[in-house]
Amino acid sequence: MIKWIRKLLMYILLIVVVLQCHSLLVHTLPNRYFLYAILALLLLALLLDNKYKIKNNILFLIGCYFAVMMILTLIGEFHNIEFLFSIVVAFILFLIYLSNRNNLAEIMEAYTNIMAIIATISLFFFVFASCLHIIQPTTYYPYAEVGWGIQNYYDFYHLYCEGQVIDAFGYSGVRNMALFVEAPMLAYPLAFALYYEMFMRNKGYRKCILAIIVTAMITSFSTTGFLVLAVLFYLKFYKEISKNKVIKFIVMPALISIVIYSIIYIVQDKLVNGVVSTSIRSDDVIASMKCFLHNMITGVGYENMKGIDPYRAEWRTNAGLSTGIGGILAYGGILWGMWYAIPYVIAIGSYIVNPKSRSNMGFVILSGALLFVTVVQSRVLCTMINAICWLLILNFNINIPIKVKKILD
Repeated sequence: MIKWIRKLLMYILLIVVVLQCHSLLVHTLPNRYFLYAILALLLLALLLDNKYKIKNNILFLIGCYFAVMMILTLIGEFHNIEFLFSIVVAFILFLIYLSNRNNLAEIMEAYTNIMAIIATISLFFFVFASCLHIIQPTTYYPYAEVGWGIQNYYDFYHLYCEGQVIDAFGYSGVRNMALFVEAPMLAYPLAFALYYEMFMRNKGYRKCILAIIVTAMITSFSTTGFLVLAVLFYLKFYKEISKNKVIKFIVMPALISIVIYSIIYIVQDKLVNGVVSTSIRSDDVIASMKCFLHNMITGVGYENMKGIDPYRAEWRTNAGLSTGIGGILAYGGILWGMWYAIPYVIAIGSYIVNPKSRSNMGFVILSGALLFVTVVQSRVLCTMINAICWLLILNFNINIPIKVKKILD
């Protein structure tokens, strides 16, 4: 009985974590409700699980993290309840919870299942609501109420929403955003589910789940999603590609050309409401790096957008930010950024010199790459992924019931 309660609790926890990662619902309700729910569920999960044997290296990591975050809070502008709950406390609790190897395996499986369900629902509404207009929206949210971009939203039972449109490849209409505020926010959580399904799942990938996730990413028309698909599928099937001369010399060059053309076409020609242009994205990255270089230790303060504005090439009304790692470095300097940079650097080195670690290190590298182009640094999902990355670089793959498959020999 306890086992089923624990599993149910894990699924509920992950659902709330995913919703808190810039779903439309979290932008129409107070964020603190989601944070309180996540922390309560995490604490309850810890109480129900008595199999913890926290290693000394994890305890040392928790101690160092807590000390650095307290220093950042004391000398920086980080007196914020969201920062405390969604980042500091959540990171420590997830490290403790996932230090149980069974939990680490189960949470990745549960997370992938949840994202597959979300993708399935999104495809259903994308076809019958966005394309065929058989299902009508239940609620309308103006952009001023949502507080994200300049697009208005049409909500369908809080299961799916419309807000961004595109004109590309002969299709002119709505992008599949599932229940999130923009398409890249769908690509971000789907990418981790896809990676786990393809490279880390003990029983191998499930073709149905793979097809659903891939289709959802394609219909999002997200440049990030297309890049993730291209790279992961190449890494997964490169052996078959290298052995078959027809695929290697004819099919693959054609597919690569199509992918490159698709990405260039979307970046240059898509007409998407609320998606900033390439030049603005570049300016965001440069401005956040300049801000970091002038405030290297503690940054300018948590979510302090006004602190970044002086470093922009030109002033913009209600300017946002389009890079997560740039925001972390600008807002929190080295004291915050080091907790994301260290796993990324170690993963790249380990990926190069240790082929046996490539499946796990690939997950860490993927998380760093996605954080560079996605603004999720204040979301609990990003914190959970960061905790998983630290466990993976500390060799937590040993003896967990996930068969580690090599990406490359």
